[in-house]
Amino acid sequence: MPASALQKCGDDEERHLRRLATYRKHIDNHCQKGRERMAKLRSVQTEAQQEKHREAQRCYRERFREQIAHCVHCTNTKRNAEGKATVPRPKARQYWSDPEQYSEEEEEEEQD
Repeated sequence: MPASALQKCGDDEERHLRRLATYRKHIDNHCQKGRERMAKLRSVQTEAQQEKHREAQRCYRERFREQIAHCVHCTNTKRNAEGKATVPRPKARQYWSDPEQYSEEEEEEEQD
């Protein structure tokens, strides 16, 4: 232990080390209690959050069940005689690694 630190507190080395050990014990005890308290809070909070999430999902399903059923009914009934949907779906764009090839393909589609 540096002499300057002992001179500042005015204690001899043994007393200083005992005081440090006592402080460390108190700090460790305090930290352990804090960790236990936080773990308990987290477990309670997690359970509450899970219950809140389950309730939100339940409300969502109940609230939108009729709308979802209506939309499914509409999409199932909008079909022509061949069984294809009458509302055309947007064409998926394909991207190639070569931008020139993409632009040539796009120009050909526009000309058709």
